[in-house]
Amino acid sequence: MFIFKIIIVVFGLIEIMTNGYYLFGKNKIMKAKLQHRELPEEITVFQLKVKVILMFLSGCLFLITGIASFFKEKEYLLFLSLIFFNLYALCEALYYRYWKVFGFFIVSIFMTLIYIFLR
Repeated sequence: MFIFKIIIVVFGLIEIMTNGYYLFGKNKIMKAKLQHRELPEEITVFQLKVKVILMFLSGCLFLITGIASFFKEKEYLLFLSLIFFNLYALCEALYYRYWKVFGFFIVSIFMTLIYIFLR
């Protein structure tokens, strides 16, 4: 479980850094298409910006709850963040109805199942 928590913290940091770069960098939002290849090709700039904001916030959530999970009484926060991430991925999959986005949803489910298995 310790390694899983470290992976969650690192995942959060990576999401914050990469999506923060796309979000706050001058004219960088279109470069986010390279990272978020699971989205359909015809995605608008607004949709891409929403995706980047949500992934940035997900990174913040994983970083905070991952660090908090190292304290025994706060471990449930990590599970809650995984559930919220699953709901976000499900909403995105239902919105786009694109096979790669459903793959992203399945990966998020596996993250939660790994947590449950390791628990």
